[in-house]
Amino acid sequence: MNASLNKWILLPSIVSLMALALSGCEEEDVFFGVGSSNDITLTRFADSYDSKANATAIARIDETYRTGNYEIKTRNLVNNYSNQSLNTLDKTVLADKFEGRLEHKNIEVSGRTVKRPIYEKNSNNKFNYQTTYKTLDLSDVKADDYRAGVPLSNSRGIMTALNHYSKLPTNLAFPAGSVCYIPVVSSERAFLAFNERDKTGYSSLDKWIEAAEARFNDDRDYSTSRFGVGINNKQKAAQVMFFEYKDQPAYQYNGVEYSKDIYEADYIAEGNSNPNTNSFRGVVDCTIVNDVAADFLEREIKRYY
Repeated sequence: MNASLNKWILLPSIVSLMALALSGCEEEDVFFGVGSSNDITLTRFADSYDSKANATAIARIDETYRTGNYEIKTRNLVNNYSNQSLNTLDKTVLADKFEGRLEHKNIEVSGRTVKRPIYEKNSNNKFNYQTTYKTLDLSDVKADDYRAGVPLSNSRGIMTALNHYSKLPTNLAFPAGSVCYIPVVSSERAFLAFNERDKTGYSSLDKWIEAAEARFNDDRDYSTSRFGVGINNKQKAAQVMFFEYKDQPAYQYNGVEYSKDIYEADYIAEGNSNPNTNSFRGVVDCTIVNDVAADFLEREIKRYY
């Protein structure tokens, strides 16, 4: 799983606002995974709506990267989870004078680093894209260890799935051996990525921009930029950025016109992402976990839902 690939992203300057760390959790608690393993499984929990049950549906999603291949398993925990939003297809990649594919092959896994080279279309040229998963010990972490602040920048604690599911008691604590994974993304180039599930119904990029600029009904400021990407930069693309507003972080939306269709794309910046890992400085996003933490969450979700 590439946690960085979302339909919207938080800008790097405010990533720390969505990733909290527990008061008392030192910087030294965060460490890189070690060893020569070529297999890593990342687990998250996702919600959808079950129209037949007229209630929330919850699923456990396990994504496994092995050197050379990729596997995803979705398990319903509560009602019938609709997995139509799972974006597991290979992605088209557009960058400055570049078109290629982000595919579920040519994968290399070493310890906690997943390397996925992006090859140029009709060429052996490539650039490197990888995610290294820092790990943080979740043992004894509880939901009430996270403290929401107003504005959001005043928040502190480790944000886990315990904070996402309100029916779970706040005194539940992760068992020994629980670990969360914090993805640090590194890319040689900035790029947009999308696939068929990202196709929109807009007739033009102008229509997409018009809708993107209207996504918030508050008074927050935004800026819109247009640019070209792909072969000879012939593909039209746009970014709409909403600035921080009151207790809300900044958001960036990305759209691209490709083969006469309009797609909402993911944006990956050049260089390294810098997610917050310090509990005293902000929020640490700990919603991707290992099997020990996942088994605990699965049991408690089934119990209280």
